[in-house]
Amino acid sequence: MRLSTVVLIVIRLFSVQWFVAVLANFVSVLPWGTHIPLLTYAQALVLPVFAVIAWLIAPRLSLFIVGKEESTIPTTGLTLVDLYAFAFVFLGLYFALGSLGNVANWLWYSFVIAAHYDFIPERSHSLYELFKPLVTFVAGLICLFSGNRWAHKLAIRPQQQGQVF
Repeated sequence: MRLSTVVLIVIRLFSVQWFVAVLANFVSVLPWGTHIPLLTYAQALVLPVFAVIAWLIAPRLSLFIVGKEESTIPTTGLTLVDLYAFAFVFLGLYFALGSLGNVANWLWYSFVIAAHYDFIPERSHSLYELFKPLVTFVAGLICLFSGNRWAHKLAIRPQQQGQVF
């Protein structure tokens, strides 16, 4: 397998991570009845565009990064589908396990502890603190359970376009 293929997968893995991180941040700063400056949303609007651009230019960028010294990595029995599947499982586990503690903590606080007290509007923002780790956790589960299907689609596409990786 070519080194540029491994670099391509790493770039795409990071672009998914950037997209999910921005999505999680955006959900956690939505204006829940407060005035938030427009500049706060600039990152949430610009960074997903960068993540999509990174995903789209990853094939050319990986060739540029490797340069003219393209080398082959011996991968006996390892296919492009296997590498993509591993990448999505790794990213899914990273997202899900990395946010599980925060999700459990905020769920406990929001639904058990807060249920014993009268509703105070100032405390309602704490429920929205749950959204950032929850979005990351759900994205991790999606990567885990859809990664194999995505791996097959991503590995077949370059072959259909006549690209060799």
